[in-house]
Amino acid sequence: MYLNKEYNVEDHIIELSPNKAFSLQNIVKLDGRLSAYPPDEDGYVPLNCYLVKEENGAFLFDTGYVFHQDNILSQLSSVLDKNTPLSIIPLRINEFMSVGNAKAISHNFNVISYYSPHPEAPDWFDFTDKERDLSLKKIPTNLLRGTVTCEVGEGSGRNIQVISAPLRLINTSWIYDEQTKILFSSDMFNYGIARSDQEEWIIAQNDPNITKGLVRSFLLNTRYWWLEGAKTRLLRDNIRKVYDSYDIDMIAPGYGKIFQGKDLVKQQFELLDDILNDLDVSNTEAQYVPRNFMR
Repeated sequence: MYLNKEYNVEDHIIELSPNKAFSLQNIVKLDGRLSAYPPDEDGYVPLNCYLVKEENGAFLFDTGYVFHQDNILSQLSSVLDKNTPLSIIPLRINEFMSVGNAKAISHNFNVISYYSPHPEAPDWFDFTDKERDLSLKKIPTNLLRGTVTCEVGEGSGRNIQVISAPLRLINTSWIYDEQTKILFSSDMFNYGIARSDQEEWIIAQNDPNITKGLVRSFLLNTRYWWLEGAKTRLLRDNIRKVYDSYDIDMIAPGYGKIFQGKDLVKQQFELLDDILNDLDVSNTEAQYVPRNFMR
């Protein structure tokens, strides 16, 4: 991990690549309310917003919960000049974690565009006041369809690829940064949990706590209960296509610890593939699962 000590760890800013990519983190204790985690999980996780930037342009992936608004505005101010052209990509436009602070950031920074699978992104951002804030409509929305290539800063030559997540419950994007070789994976690969709020938030070597049983439980007890007994072959093919298409050095999820290193990246993809194979209808019978029944 590259960690520039100029950014105070207490502020929960991790520089993932020198002046190129940052994780803006807010640490929370799990208590059953966060749908990305099983209801009985009680560890600590970072909620991650990510900034990638060049001298004349930047992209922000997710904007965080409104509860953390002051923290996120402060974090962003410490790593980005307010005059730098900034584009916002909510990785899950249907969720508050992605859009909660889009409005506040748009009013405090030089936001020049939104990227969204919906043609009017501001319609999803303006929910904190009684009166509509029509000023957000002046910022154009770029429609996301299929794989979209974006340049980070005009003329920089640094591209990011925005792709439709191959495994998702709602409309979700993954993003690959060609220069830093980081895959931003939204709500997938989010099972890196800490036992205290003082741990390292990057996993750089094999973690014996991350087992097949743990990851299977994460899938079935959160947003992917429907995988058991489903036809998973096409899902596996599409996930494998992502791994084969991009040279990934780091997985940066929207929730949880970050995975660093090619071997760890490969391990996470292989683990997911193995579990999806086990859950396929050819190996597992579909069953009715009562609400809050833990598997």
